[in-house]
Amino acid sequence: MIQNLMTSSADQKLEADVAIIGGGTVGLVIAVLLSRKGLRVVVVESGQEQQTEDRHPLNEVIQTGAIYKGAEEGRFRCLGGSSTRWGGALIPFLPQDADPIAGWDAIWPVGVEAFTRYQGDVEQMFGVSEGPYDAPEVVGHKEAAQLDFIPRLAKAIPVSNRNTANLLRKELERESGPQIWLGATVSDFSLDSGGRMETVCARSLNGRLLSVKAREVVVAAGAIESTRILLLLDRRYGHRIFAPDNILGRFFHDHLAAPTARIQVSDDRALNRTAGIRFEEKMLRFLRFEPNPKLRKRLGSCTGFAHISFASHSQNGLDALRGIVGARQEGRFPSTSDLLLLASQLPWFARAVWWRVAEKRLLYPPGATHQLEMVIEQTPLARNRITLSSERGDFFGNPLAEIDWRPSDEDARNAARLTEHFVRFWEASALASVATFEIKPQATILEELASGGGVYHPGGSTRMGKSPTTGVVDKNLQTFAIPNLSVLSTSAFPTGGGANPTMMLLMAAFRLADRLTPRLLKTGRTYCLES
Repeated sequence: MIQNLMTSSADQKLEADVAIIGGGTVGLVIAVLLSRKGLRVVVVESGQEQQTEDRHPLNEVIQTGAIYKGAEEGRFRCLGGSSTRWGGALIPFLPQDADPIAGWDAIWPVGVEAFTRYQGDVEQMFGVSEGPYDAPEVVGHKEAAQLDFIPRLAKAIPVSNRNTANLLRKELERESGPQIWLGATVSDFSLDSGGRMETVCARSLNGRLLSVKAREVVVAAGAIESTRILLLLDRRYGHRIFAPDNILGRFFHDHLAAPTARIQVSDDRALNRTAGIRFEEKMLRFLRFEPNPKLRKRLGSCTGFAHISFASHSQNGLDALRGIVGARQEGRFPSTSDLLLLASQLPWFARAVWWRVAEKRLLYPPGATHQLEMVIEQTPLARNRITLSSERGDFFGNPLAEIDWRPSDEDARNAARLTEHFVRFWEASALASVATFEIKPQATILEELASGGGVYHPGGSTRMGKSPTTGVVDKNLQTFAIPNLSVLSTSAFPTGGGANPTMMLLMAAFRLADRLTPRLLKTGRTYCLES
């Protein structure tokens, strides 16, 4: 059931088994999973049904280091959150992504396998076909095991299923489903005498109050806002909850991306067949190359992934198709300009249709140039952190998040080193005849990493650890300081891993739901609602 605090005729006082802060991509998923078990779930979402602009005023932050573009861009405060805009690429971490190979002070207290056991559940929910992610056939099955990079293919969720608010709409609107409150920004909290979270309070822009008393609270408001919410809770109680351990907000990181090598193409068609976006059944697949664990151990290196990107210097038919697909994902009609642009590109579109049917690839636009894009996990440093501003607040009077973030020289070295080994891998494989690479200077790579501003995969600031001195949450995403408070966010991931983090986060939602359900059912259910 979806309701709006802005239009409510009165303040609301609710009780629930679980209160979820954030009705975005993963907040809605865990809300539905828990609701299916018969638990009463209340979701508190600050935004409205849709976010029509690229930036939301309540996502404002203060930046004191390098410009972190993901601080305001790529964040969507609305029902479905970033799933209303994202590309929907799913790929799990490799088991070795949680290994401390790089020697960092960032230890995963649980193996990747604890999450990937839910891989099939995520694929089924989002309508993605089963099947492997590794693609040794790209370089030849016999060669693959001996080479330093592993070809892998991410799976893109069908466009109609990417927006979780649309995908789960029927369950969200049922009387028996989770109760969703839009326009409700969390502004205060209360703990009981035993130090457990008791009540979450939220306000609307027009002054209505929503109070939710819950036995379990899950913060699923995105990495930056989830961190800010815990910082506000700590401030509310005199900095006695998280501040003593000095971990909350620190070790903030993202994937860093830079075009690290120029590509001289020898065979355009062969490169399009090899690196072009693939059509497979009802989904798209994207090729990337991740460093083999043997290479990482030899180098003592971080992980990441390389992919071949393309750029066109003028508007083209592919731009038009992207605009049309994006409009469908957001639930609106395509723009007239996109339809006219596609009409003007009919010759390319006709060839693209042939490539779609015959080659099962997306045809590159005419005149496209190519670069090697290296994406690495950023070194998790304590100096990179999220704090609360001492000078500026939001509409409700709470401090804004303040971010001090910057890439390091080590990040540039890691990107340059992985690029060198990728070029050697390419030259030693069956792909050598397709293209050659010209590696950029390390100074240029550092500049590109710093100016790139991350790729909207934030993590680390509420990281998992083995104890309160190493992490904010434990291996089950439960905070060490408050036993009935969990954080379901990429901010809990100690390192960035070698893949987009969304699938790991979705699998974490299934895992957390499995942990919470028996505990709540065992002690009975809460069914109380007052206005």
